[in-house]
Amino acid sequence: MEVVIFLLFYIGLNIFLSSLTVPFPLSDTGTVRYNTTPYMTAILILLNVVIFAFWLGGDWLGLLSARNEFEATVSYTNYTRTMGTYGFRHEFLTEAMSIGAFTSFTGMFMHAEIMHILGNMIFLWAFGRRVEDACGPWRFLVFYLLAGTVSNIGSALLITVNGDVPMIGASGAIFGVMGAYLLLFPTARMDCLWVPAMVIKVVLAVFGLRDEDEKSWRWTVRLPAIFVVVLYVGFNIFPTFETAQTGELEGYSNYIAHMTGFLSAIVIFLFVRKDLLTRYFSGRAI
Repeated sequence: MEVVIFLLFYIGLNIFLSSLTVPFPLSDTGTVRYNTTPYMTAILILLNVVIFAFWLGGDWLGLLSARNEFEATVSYTNYTRTMGTYGFRHEFLTEAMSIGAFTSFTGMFMHAEIMHILGNMIFLWAFGRRVEDACGPWRFLVFYLLAGTVSNIGSALLITVNGDVPMIGASGAIFGVMGAYLLLFPTARMDCLWVPAMVIKVVLAVFGLRDEDEKSWRWTVRLPAIFVVVLYVGFNIFPTFETAQTGELEGYSNYIAHMTGFLSAIVIFLFVRKDLLTRYFSGRAI
């Protein structure tokens, strides 16, 4: 019970702190053209959650809740061994270590801690649903894996100083999905959690002023998708150039993977449904 309370507090606090500075996208507001249930997006989310819960989550929680130095050492050893073996590292490609190129896929489904996976999965749901509808589930899966692989290749090519640090997480693939969403639905809007905007909404409500488009009160704000995506990409541009120049990855975020994954979105047109592609290039609504 204490663990559950701690996790809920930890998640709530981190989401609140994140939404103090940047909008936290929860879902897009558009409707799908083909009325498809986003099975593949849901499967990818479930797969990531299951892998974290049964492969890494136990060691991560054990490290946080260790009652003595021995328990902490055991949890940390197991945790880092798993990361080091199955996280993506460029030397696995060049020196045939571990499971080689397959770490590009295993690392894509591994996450460091609960907010890492929660944030990624929320973004995947928010942007993945309509991209999957535009592609179909299996083509969407191929695109997702391709974007993640491209992000890892970018890391291997541009991070040369400390490239032996294991690369884990779905964010490279998800930035690819965000880029695809932006290309396909540039005028779409996102429901976001954003504390500054919510404060303004509360003040307006107090004075009897409210957006006429809102039929009922909601604790989210609707923002143009292009604003949300460009904002997150903007935070990655300078660190990406800096890392590319020095060859050294600093901090815990792999900005190179984010940007190369985002740039891979250009190939989304190879995966969308044929009739949608025709409408897109003819200038009609998709």
